[in-house]
Amino acid sequence: MNNKTRTIEYNKQTHKITLCTYTEDEFLESEIDITEQVSTLVLEKIYDDYDLDDGDELLITKKKSLKNHTKIKL
Repeated sequence: MNNKTRTIEYNKQTHKITLCTYTEDEFLESEIDITEQVSTLVLEKIYDDYDLDDGDELLITKKKSLKNHTKIKL
């Protein structure tokens, strides 16, 4: 029986999102960089959700305070 594990991993040092496959004994078998594909999907979702058009500017800021919240300005 072939029990491989697949994970999606983000590396903060390289800023890459990868699809990894591990063998049964937990050795890395393959690693595929999917950063561009994931970034494109996220941007398409944001553009759709906020009804943005090409050329619109999107500024996302994070404010650190006693209350944790993220503010999206359009």
